[in-house]
Amino acid sequence: MRQASAVLSCSLKSRFKQAAHEIHGVKSRALQAAAFILATHGVEELNLRAIAEHGGIGIASIYHYFDGKEAILISLSLVGFDDLRREMLREQADPICGSPMRGGARAFFAFAERHPQLFSLMFSDRMLSRHEELRVAEHRAFQAYEAAIRADIRIPPEHHEDAAYALWALGRGMGAITASFPDGRLPPDLAEKLFKGANFLTDHDQALEP
Repeated sequence: MRQASAVLSCSLKSRFKQAAHEIHGVKSRALQAAAFILATHGVEELNLRAIAEHGGIGIASIYHYFDGKEAILISLSLVGFDDLRREMLREQADPICGSPMRGGARAFFAFAERHPQLFSLMFSDRMLSRHEELRVAEHRAFQAYEAAIRADIRIPPEHHEDAAYALWALGRGMGAITASFPDGRLPPDLAEKLFKGANFLTDHDQALEP
């Protein structure tokens, strides 16, 4: 009897493990499909039917994990903020960048340049004003950048917080400008000017001296 019970227990554990894997797989596929549609067609074209078709998932399965499009947008933004935070921490620790602030800033603006649609979504006033979890995620990312500012010897300690907020606001502004275009992408000539200007401000040794 004990042996049969043990066999049944192992069988149940195996089935639950497989079910958990399948659940994670469906949710992950839905988010991957959503991320692809966002990047290639923009937020306006992102809908549950498109996600289902691209991911090979039933719409009913998507509704099992997400209440609707808004919930998917929140999930994409949360992943984006986490990725941005990790990239800033990695780059600011890279000695090749010359200083923590330069590394953090380059990671920030490089992320915006590589993922304009996602960046625009993450810093959307509408999304941030309506969802506390996004504001918390943004603040965690900001703290990672603020740490880079505090570690930069070019900025006097009394200006650390001010400089962190000012440069973060610059990045937020770039996101707002990006979002103002119909397709969520900056025209190439404007993008070049914005990114060159941002890099100058964070790379130039004299730019932030008091």
